[in-house]
Amino acid sequence: MPTLLNGLPTPHPALVFTRAERDQAVIFEPACASLFRPLVDSSTLQPWHTPIGDRWLLVIPPGYSRRSAITSVTDLIQRHPGLNRRLSAYTDHTEPLWWEMPSIATAILTAPTPRILIGTGEQAPIAWDSGHAIALHPIRVVAPADHLTLALLTSRGGRIRLRQASDTITLPAMPIQIAGRLAELAAQAVAMAHEQQALAREFARRLLADFGPPGSTLSPALHRWWELEFRDLLAEVHRALRNPIPEPFQPFWAARHAEGRSRYYTLAAELAAVAAAIDELANPLWDETWIP
Repeated sequence: MPTLLNGLPTPHPALVFTRAERDQAVIFEPACASLFRPLVDSSTLQPWHTPIGDRWLLVIPPGYSRRSAITSVTDLIQRHPGLNRRLSAYTDHTEPLWWEMPSIATAILTAPTPRILIGTGEQAPIAWDSGHAIALHPIRVVAPADHLTLALLTSRGGRIRLRQASDTITLPAMPIQIAGRLAELAAQAVAMAHEQQALAREFARRLLADFGPPGSTLSPALHRWWELEFRDLLAEVHRALRNPIPEPFQPFWAARHAEGRSRYYTLAAELAAVAAAIDELANPLWDETWIP
């Protein structure tokens, strides 16, 4: 019977690092790398698989300060000088141990992997996590987890049960052949979602690297480049980055954009087909009285 854990309460903003801030701290002091965990919240959770690494949480576990004789942020910085640049502005905060995770965070901090992250809403995103991400409330976590559980929870019947569940959820029994097929389908969906997200991020990264002036960021439209026709992509790059794609390079980018869009939408169709196959197998396994 899987147990549902609540995500971590919202941490102090000083403990949330960008990728660049985290990398800078680790380069300065490699020993502090173990104090960081990738962060996932409701705004970044995506179905099947969620990209991580853009935001990191500084995780000082409960009791660490007492064991290390740390009584202030200044003490923490002295022990881990790599944190100085990010935390030096907070040395005058007097709240005791605000830099340390609360005791109620122990369960979510120590939950084994792999896990399943469960969002909120009518069609809540449900994602596989094998990377020790820290999920923030109101995300719930099933840990440890397997692909069969992921398939069952993402089905229509599973979502209905999740809305009713508080601490635990009882999964239906099934023949071993169906269990194996459901697990296989869920693993395929995770791999497809990972490929789709990697494709989206890499194209966006190259746009910014090739045409973005220092310090610039992509617009929301460019982050969702696959929704744009190429002529609209050209216009948006010019508008958002103030740096048009030079005409000699446009055929290359047109071909790359067309190929990327085609693959993105192919993966979207394949994901939809896998989700439908999971529903077809899983929904009859759940008590029909729970499926209106």
